[in-house]
Amino acid sequence: MPAAWCGLSERYGGRLLRRGTKSVLTQAWGGGIVLGMKSYGQFCSVARALDLLGERWTLLIVRELLSGSRRFGEVQRGIPRISRTMLSARFRELTDAGVIERHHESGAGPEYRLTPAGLELAAVVRDLGTWGQRWLPHELQPRELDPRPLLWDIHRRVRREALPEKPLVVRIELTDTRRSSCHYLLLRRAEVSLCDFNPGFPEELRVRTDRRTLIGWWRGDLAFRQAIAAGLVLEGRREWIRAFPSWFQRYLFSAVAPAARGHRVKA
Repeated sequence: MPAAWCGLSERYGGRLLRRGTKSVLTQAWGGGIVLGMKSYGQFCSVARALDLLGERWTLLIVRELLSGSRRFGEVQRGIPRISRTMLSARFRELTDAGVIERHHESGAGPEYRLTPAGLELAAVVRDLGTWGQRWLPHELQPRELDPRPLLWDIHRRVRREALPEKPLVVRIELTDTRRSSCHYLLLRRAEVSLCDFNPGFPEELRVRTDRRTLIGWWRGDLAFRQAIAAGLVLEGRREWIRAFPSWFQRYLFSAVAPAARGHRVKA
């Protein structure tokens, strides 16, 4: 066993989880597979973990829960191409396996939360994201330019403590879609919302750009001044234009340096 795998511990959600601890997966999982899942049929723990986690969408659901989503609709906004039927099925499989828990709040719909077993997958998701940011080509195919998960990620990585005291709306206009599409970020210290329409506040800032440039800035490929040089336009009050980039943490893996171009894998 590689030394890097021995004696590891990670702290998630205030709980310390150690490798080698007693299994917390439910008896319903029992080491087998959920009905309908294919199995590698091996004793190996990597293969058995992939029996459960290797299905399409599964780790993206875990990613969304790790990123703070709690409700069905929130998870779907982060994975907009999954159908409601498939998302329901994946939630059921992960709940039956003991990776997530379903909680019913009075007067509201159910919430989904990761169990200790699910929280420990933070290391898996982090390492996958780091590997992808470092080794995959940064040139995106047209099918990878869906703005919905991009804007959802932007909305949830706002530094609310850095925002002005007064609520404001940022209009984001994407210029390279068939019809120029507008989206609205309502920025408040108490709450940040992503809307398809202006929720009723003045549009204090306006961003106009194409998807590749916005992704390039968000993903860390471009500094904000480079994004402006590439065609991003930001209009509004001068002091807020200057402050705008500092309001966001940017993409979780934006600080991961890519491998040299000739050494990256081919996607």
